[in-house]
Amino acid sequence: MTTSNSPNISILELLKQLKNLNNWKIVIISEDDKIDNNWKLLECNELVYLSLKDQIYLGYKITKYLKDNSYTRRNIGYLYAIENGAKEIYEIDEDIIISNLNHLTGDLNNTFICYGLRNDSKMINPFYFYGEANIWPRGFRIKDIGINEDSKYYILNSSQLNIKPLIFQGLINGIPDIDSILIQTRIEKNNLIDFKFSNNYPLLYLPGNYIPINSKNTRYLYDIFPYLLLPSSLNERICDIFRGYIMQKFAWNNNGGVIYYFTSTYQNKSLNLNNHQFFEEKDLFYKLDNFLDELLNSKNKYPTKILDYIKILVDRGFLNMNDFKLYKAFIKDLLNIKYNFSFENSKKIFYKNKKIFNIYSEFKYYLPCNHNIILNNNDNKRMIKIKNHNTLDKSFIDILLIINYNHFGFENLNEYLLKLYSPFFPNIVFITPNISNKSNEINIISCNDSFYGYYSYICFKKVYEKYSNYKGYLFINDDLFMKVWELDNFDFNIPWLYIFSPIYQRWFHYFDCKNIYKVIDTYSYWKRNLINFMGFDSIPIALSDFYYIPNFLAIEFFDIFEKMFNSKIFLECAVPTTMGIILYNKYQLINIKPLWGKQRFNVINYLKTNYEEITIHPIKFSNKFHQEEVNKYIFFMNAKEF
Repeated sequence: MTTSNSPNISILELLKQLKNLNNWKIVIISEDDKIDNNWKLLECNELVYLSLKDQIYLGYKITKYLKDNSYTRRNIGYLYAIENGAKEIYEIDEDIIISNLNHLTGDLNNTFICYGLRNDSKMINPFYFYGEANIWPRGFRIKDIGINEDSKYYILNSSQLNIKPLIFQGLINGIPDIDSILIQTRIEKNNLIDFKFSNNYPLLYLPGNYIPINSKNTRYLYDIFPYLLLPSSLNERICDIFRGYIMQKFAWNNNGGVIYYFTSTYQNKSLNLNNHQFFEEKDLFYKLDNFLDELLNSKNKYPTKILDYIKILVDRGFLNMNDFKLYKAFIKDLLNIKYNFSFENSKKIFYKNKKIFNIYSEFKYYLPCNHNIILNNNDNKRMIKIKNHNTLDKSFIDILLIINYNHFGFENLNEYLLKLYSPFFPNIVFITPNISNKSNEINIISCNDSFYGYYSYICFKKVYEKYSNYKGYLFINDDLFMKVWELDNFDFNIPWLYIFSPIYQRWFHYFDCKNIYKVIDTYSYWKRNLINFMGFDSIPIALSDFYYIPNFLAIEFFDIFEKMFNSKIFLECAVPTTMGIILYNKYQLINIKPLWGKQRFNVINYLKTNYEEITIHPIKFSNKFHQEEVNKYIFFMNAKEF
């Protein structure tokens, strides 16, 4: 961190956390000698403070090219960390609160990651992926603001990667790193932005796809260190963005990649709504836009050495000669402190001729509709425009909604659930686990094989045998609340599946699924497809209270469901495994919010304060109070103003 202030509460909290994390240390680079005494009192094994005098004493060649009271003095901190054995560097702003350090202790080994592909641009807005389509990061290309992203997302296991992520750009809650045009035009004063979502997949950027990289919450691995330098001719609102685009080019040159990921960080400060910030960033809207146009469109081969590349940027007016001298000094300093440049001689992958990785699974990750906030200056009321529950422009007349009861005697909910869903799903079937007194009714099917929901998937076949002429079949449990107004955005031509993960032995239902390996060994193509689905040899598990199967795949699904049932495989293994066997290359992920612990005692308050989830589970509709509160919530969501 670079600072001109005394220690704050964020630093003290971080220092406490590092007591349990032996391999990380804080390096504070001072911009002002007036704060020395306060910081020197705080120095310890976990924290090093470099005063202005200390910085001169270190003897780095870059020092004479850096200004006093400048953010770019952070360059000295990079060299100090590298000289003292750093293998990773993580930089943040001093006013960012870190609730936990999991993003510094974890790695990407055998984890699922996503990447996006756009046909209309080389820029991918990460905020869109994380559920905020109407905001963009500082340094995002002006030409791409307002363009609706038509991105396809793919999921893969990190073990499939042939490139090594070298840069990890972290998301920030509260006040993310957004640019001044957005602040001036769309953000209300002190309005905080919290990214709340179930999608915690890291987002991989492919070579040739650019992302603004800032210096507020960013982690770097060893091989990218030579490109960490912040240019001295640019102010602090610009220098890290220019540096970030330069870094990406050289990451790709050295078999490296860029990851955007969610971290437990939070920044809470008043947004600067005056014009000063805009003028500080003006080069981001002029110089940078031209720079990226040239970088993205030029067919010329850029140099692979950093100094040659910086010279081109100087000649074309993006940087000045002092920056070239600074970069030259930085390389000399790295040589003097014995930095290992061996990666520059490593074998390169030519991306045009070789696959970066094998694409196994394509999916559509559904993001809930945005709630556009409009300020009415006359009466100072906020109006939120959403898709109205009562005026949905599409009824799902060709989809059969199947509502499953896991326990006896729940048929008394039929009337309530019909009122809830029949305006949108005129065709609804109920599955009951016993031979009901109402079993003669056309829309009730008895299925006593489900065993309290453990094997409810086997009942699906009974439904299909009776109702085989629908476009698709949407299965939900009776204690799941579905926001019907969100479903109009889904694709009913491909299956829907909750986010899956590999099975692990500590999972409560592991022993209800372990026989699945014997089933899969019987069918060799099952195992092959599952490896394609997961990226490695494992079994997927996923919540199975809500899933959708189109008609053309139904018979194939039921055949596998029957084999799973014969081996008594628990539904949260059977359903996602069947998905993987049949459609490992195309599916749609859905967003279910499971409520745990105390959340279950205040369900309605959760509904009213969280808009992102498409379904909530469990909501006990057998409770009259919950029925009434859900009705109030739907009315609340349909109000024109609130």
